[in-house]
Amino acid sequence: MTFINRRQALQGLALTGAAAALPFPRALAQGQDPRPELRIAVQGLAPTLEPVNAISNVGNRVTNALFDTLIRRDFFSNDSGSGTELVPAIAKSWKREDERTVVVSIADNVRFHNGDAVSAADVAYSLSAERLWGDKPLVPRGPLFSAAFESVEAIDGRTVRFRTKAPDFSLEKRLASWIAWVVPEKLYRALGPEQFGLKPVGTGPYKLVEFHPGDRVVLEAFDDYYLGKPTARRITFQVVPEVATRAAGLISGEYDIACALTPDNLVQLEGQPDVEARSSVIENVHLLVYQGDARWLSDKRIRQALNLAIDRKLIVDALWAGKAVIPNGFQIPAYGADFDPGRPPFRYDPEKARALVKEAGYDGEPISYRTLNDYYVNSVAAAQMMQEMWKAIGLNVRLDILENWGQVLAPGMQIRNWSNGFQFPDASIPLTSDWGPNGSPQQTHGWKASAEYNALAAKVRSLAPGDERHKLFQQLADLWEEEAPGAVLYRPVEIYGVRKTIGWRPVSFEFMDLRPYNLRFA
Repeated sequence: MTFINRRQALQGLALTGAAAALPFPRALAQGQDPRPELRIAVQGLAPTLEPVNAISNVGNRVTNALFDTLIRRDFFSNDSGSGTELVPAIAKSWKREDERTVVVSIADNVRFHNGDAVSAADVAYSLSAERLWGDKPLVPRGPLFSAAFESVEAIDGRTVRFRTKAPDFSLEKRLASWIAWVVPEKLYRALGPEQFGLKPVGTGPYKLVEFHPGDRVVLEAFDDYYLGKPTARRITFQVVPEVATRAAGLISGEYDIACALTPDNLVQLEGQPDVEARSSVIENVHLLVYQGDARWLSDKRIRQALNLAIDRKLIVDALWAGKAVIPNGFQIPAYGADFDPGRPPFRYDPEKARALVKEAGYDGEPISYRTLNDYYVNSVAAAQMMQEMWKAIGLNVRLDILENWGQVLAPGMQIRNWSNGFQFPDASIPLTSDWGPNGSPQQTHGWKASAEYNALAAKVRSLAPGDERHKLFQQLADLWEEEAPGAVLYRPVEIYGVRKTIGWRPVSFEFMDLRPYNLRFA
């Protein structure tokens, strides 16, 4: 495939800055694979490696090493690691037949970790109604991320046709997103989602050796990988909950990459001879979700007041050293034509917030804000700062730091923190997906979205990029801000501590790309 050659040509660009000595002087047994082992300290792991169920800021970095998508977004098609070009992956080519239909041809040299060749039947099953988008799919989260498919069918052994119910001009991007990781049909059917999530088999550069939920995932090289032989013999993702411990372990040599560091850790890394920080502002927003049917939060004026009281710049300057980005509305520049660079930023107006609280007749009853302890970097400190901001406008918000998501989501929740990953660079997400009719704010968090909002969301999903779509998307964003079912805080910067001898670059998403073209050892 020309794709492999092109990727190999990009290696020099992607891997600049590697030093000249071997990073891991670890004793090898006679005849042992000489490739290095990579040890990565992470803040947490998903409880499953079923690729859709694992979608999260801690799950994606692992599943991206185990699985490949049908089409690949080439983040390195620009110098900043935020490119949006689509290139072949499991699909060697694709063509659009009409506004509702895309046909893909499957490459001949892609194999699963068990040695089986990937077939059109595997691809069709991976994105089938049975597994993802039917009335009762095996993966309940599937409909949230899937297209509005009418049919997905293997039309011969190497070709799959995807057809949507309505026009969908983002379908190719969706086939390059986290919904399009391909699984082996026979094995998946035999195991079911739960057991497959403990013993996953994909097509990615690394295959599973061990999975100990809550502790570690160990992978080893899959040498039949179609993009070339992986450059590490083994990769371990080790849970290290405390950020300071992750940074200290990196400096001591216990770990080779430390994920989810904060700007405070930069001081520790500066001047160190062997490690450095590498970072990227990711296509994700940290945000809040309000329980729209809870007492007081069912009143839009209280939700609006909560939002108007948040001084985002103060939070970003204090906790992120100014490195996180405050978006101007619920949008990112990667939307292209649908992005409005002149859109006003989220409003900070504590005086207006006080007036709304008074108008709503709020009586001082505590409002619970539930969070985990820094599952999201800086989340507790940000919550504490917002707690004081809300106090200043007359709202009594109680911070409840809990141990697991089950406790956070238990009855009685009023405010919780969340993040939205922009799973592909298109205005059809997340306002039409995570916040649309199938998203958790409307399904479980009591937001009674207006008929106008949901109708606009459907139109935005179905229109081709252009003036009309741009206008309607901006109207959708206006409605979201007016109805205030939540609050966007900022786009976080993902900071990694990395050994200087490792040639690896972060991308503008939650993935860690550990494929051969983006991982080299001096």
